[in-house]
Amino acid sequence: MEENRLIVGEIEEDSFVLTQFKHLSTQSVISKESLKEICNYLNKEIESGEQEHYITLNDQLPVRVSHEELEELLGELTIIHELLK
Repeated sequence: MEENRLIVGEIEEDSFVLTQFKHLSTQSVISKESLKEICNYLNKEIESGEQEHYITLNDQLPVRVSHEELEELLGELTIIHELLK
């Protein structure tokens, strides 16, 4: 993935291994099915019109995500989901 992206990771078989979010290290394996559910959730959050969101990394570190970053995240995850099909 490109350096300016919000997420960094690798595609492995039927999953995506997330290793960085907003330049913060993490380790999470996301299945193809979970990616679809996450994309649906992000769509609903974007439609809500809220301007600030938080994502928790490593079950303990809340990270602020702007509305624009949420839209970018959705775009990146959608591309990854398409690659897993």
